[in-house]
Amino acid sequence: MQTLVPLFAIIGTFLSIIIFIYMRYKTKHQQRMALIESGQSADIFTEKKLDKRDSSFKLGLLLTGAGIGFLLGFLWSEIRNVEDVIIFPCTLIGGGLGLIIFYIITRDKNPNYNND
Repeated sequence: MQTLVPLFAIIGTFLSIIIFIYMRYKTKHQQRMALIESGQSADIFTEKKLDKRDSSFKLGLLLTGAGIGFLLGFLWSEIRNVEDVIIFPCTLIGGGLGLIIFYIITRDKNPNYNND
């Protein structure tokens, strides 16, 4: 019985990923077909690409935030004598803050980039 639990967990994980991907593309296809049938344009599905400068800025802020988060997590684990488990969440939080800062800076600069 104990050997079946990991087997079901692995199969369930991959099965749920496959179902998610299938449903996403199926729904997107149905929406596009409904727009075409009604005579509307399907331009809402095209993604707006960032120029190279904004893309580099976004990556720079992401890596800087992740680096600062890694450093703070490492310092916290050393000062408080806790396990190194805190390093990874601090890295994710720092990277997320970097992306939020990028959004705040670029939403005022380029109104077309904003989906609101």
